[in-house]
Amino acid sequence: MRRLPWIGRAWATWRSWSFKKKTLVVIPAAFLLFVLLMGIAYALAPLPKTSDIASAQSTVILDRAGRPIARLHAEVDRVDIPIEDMPKQLRDAVIAAEDHDFYQHGGVSLPSILRAALTNIVRGKVAQGGSTITQQYVKNAYIGNQRSIIRKMKEAIVAMKLERSVSKEEILERYLNTVYFGRGAYGIEAASRTFFNKGAKSLTLVEAAYLAGAIRSPETYSHDVDLGTKRRNEVLGDMAELRFIGSEAMATAMKTKLVLVPRRAGAFSAVAGPHFVENVRRELVKKYGSDTVYRSGLRVTTTLDFRMQKYAEDAVAKTLDLPTDPETAFVATDPRTGGIRAMVGSRHRFPGHELNLASQGHRQPGSAFKPFILAATFDQGDSIKSTFRAPAEITLATGFEPWTVSNYDNRDYGTLSLLEATENSVNTVFAQLILKIGPSNAVKAAHTAGIKSHLSAIPSLALGTETVTPLEMSNAYATFAAGGVYNEAYYIQKITNAKGKVLFQHKPNRKLAFSLKTANTVAYAMQKVIENGTGRRADIGRPAAGKTGTTEEHADAWFGGYTPDLAAVVWMGDPKKLVPMNNVHGIQVVGGSFPAQIWHDFMIKALEGVPAHPFGPAFLGGKLINGTPCATASGESPSPAGSDEPVACPSRSPSSPPSPLPSMTFVPNPVPPPSPKSSPSPKPKNSPPPSPSPPPSPSPSPT
Repeated sequence: MRRLPWIGRAWATWRSWSFKKKTLVVIPAAFLLFVLLMGIAYALAPLPKTSDIASAQSTVILDRAGRPIARLHAEVDRVDIPIEDMPKQLRDAVIAAEDHDFYQHGGVSLPSILRAALTNIVRGKVAQGGSTITQQYVKNAYIGNQRSIIRKMKEAIVAMKLERSVSKEEILERYLNTVYFGRGAYGIEAASRTFFNKGAKSLTLVEAAYLAGAIRSPETYSHDVDLGTKRRNEVLGDMAELRFIGSEAMATAMKTKLVLVPRRAGAFSAVAGPHFVENVRRELVKKYGSDTVYRSGLRVTTTLDFRMQKYAEDAVAKTLDLPTDPETAFVATDPRTGGIRAMVGSRHRFPGHELNLASQGHRQPGSAFKPFILAATFDQGDSIKSTFRAPAEITLATGFEPWTVSNYDNRDYGTLSLLEATENSVNTVFAQLILKIGPSNAVKAAHTAGIKSHLSAIPSLALGTETVTPLEMSNAYATFAAGGVYNEAYYIQKITNAKGKVLFQHKPNRKLAFSLKTANTVAYAMQKVIENGTGRRADIGRPAAGKTGTTEEHADAWFGGYTPDLAAVVWMGDPKKLVPMNNVHGIQVVGGSFPAQIWHDFMIKALEGVPAHPFGPAFLGGKLINGTPCATASGESPSPAGSDEPVACPSRSPSSPPSPLPSMTFVPNPVPPPSPKSSPSPKPKNSPPPSPSPPPSPSPSPT
């Protein structure tokens, strides 16, 4: 078949054109083709029924066995109201915040898109979006928020058709009845009651501007009052620029303090582990966005064990049963996976006590930190049989100012092996030990085990002066329980959508932190703490390792321990400040009292029916080191810096028998015993000492 002559001539002409000339033809042609296709799509696309809004589903949170423990819901927290009940200043605020040209465009606004792009370029961040209110409503009600060009084209087409089907007022009413404001509140009426405990009809200018501003990033502005206030002021400025309000009204409103009512139940309802569920909720919103979390019917399988969670809550409630008792945090972790099996973020009810002390509460661990010093020591090849002088008080050269350390019980233990020093939590031995191995190696061991908080490489680290969270401690102790294998702690095992499609599957993040012989030797020393030492109240009748910790003035008390099957850590104290616990149920609180009791009661129930597994054999060889601070034949200083400052060597006093554990029996109006001596952290000679993370404390007197 012969080619038509005109095709050949056209092709020859096209080939003769320059690139610039071709571009001038192709771009307009492509644009016209795009417009043609959009026109065809607009003509053929049906307008979805508004009843599709009712298809939203709650997200269900499940424990590891598939038992529902919480629901994250949206529609049950929404009350539709007519636009007449939405104050004009509210409608103006939303238009100023989201769509300046709402009453001028036909569903899609090219000026808005260009203005948003220019603003984002100038500010260097995504400060404005180009979607109109109509497009946002279409996305929420009909299309969904999948990020694709096809979805955006469909959104634009439906928005334009909707604009020609209903009035602007009806679109605005539908939008304000369905948009998400944070805290699980969909729609302006639910948001008004959630944040200000009043109906939308009664919203003030300040409150209306805040809610309008929250639409852009509801999870951010609903949780952070300072950021919410800053965003509110931006909205007020836009309202003044659009002449919705005057400059005086704007200035007055900007000076008005934003007061939100405390978060209440409604965003979710949990039958167990509310602080755990809240952490899961935040992870989900960060990963998928609030609209997906509250509307799309996700099924989230977590690591929580419903049975263990109830045992943890019961152990805390049983041991600390008075309203005046200190706060407590508890975390249990599976050493084999890193899965969090139980978490108590507060002994008080949620909501009302949203701060999760288990994952957010940073406090000094005291002697509960000593296992990391041991791990660093054994990893260097030093022996657990190494001996040290253990006087009641000792002054050591550090390369800075002399460091004076005293034992919690003011007892001179004579000479002890590291095993005996761990069993009795002897501060003067561990002070010498950290100077032998170097504080930086102790920091490395703690971080390798699973501590993520910043730790300063200072000698007082041996006494637990740097702050950590119970979650970190539980994860790090689980590393020892797993034979030195670190498994990062996690909450979520699997996520599926409403149709059962897997959206996320946890992949283990594990690495070898310590050798097996190091982990087994640390466990061997910590077993002696429970069998014969400061943690005897934690004895559960099976192989278990543990460590007590008590900081200065008894402001924090810890017990952490593990078996090969489960690790758990308990903290007790005041969440806001350092409050001496000198009279709790008639006794002075130490790590071996209430925290050890809670741990004991939990582990007995949690491991019921689980065979008792032994730890592996400890390594009793290695290099014998001697940390006696007295002058030696060689005259060497114990300071790693080689300081030649004199080191005091106190005279040995007669040894007294170890103090018995305090009785758990209530004693009316007891006289608190005197507080033990503190051991201030060493200070550099010419500069202030590195200070631990708040809350500050010179140095704990751990037990």
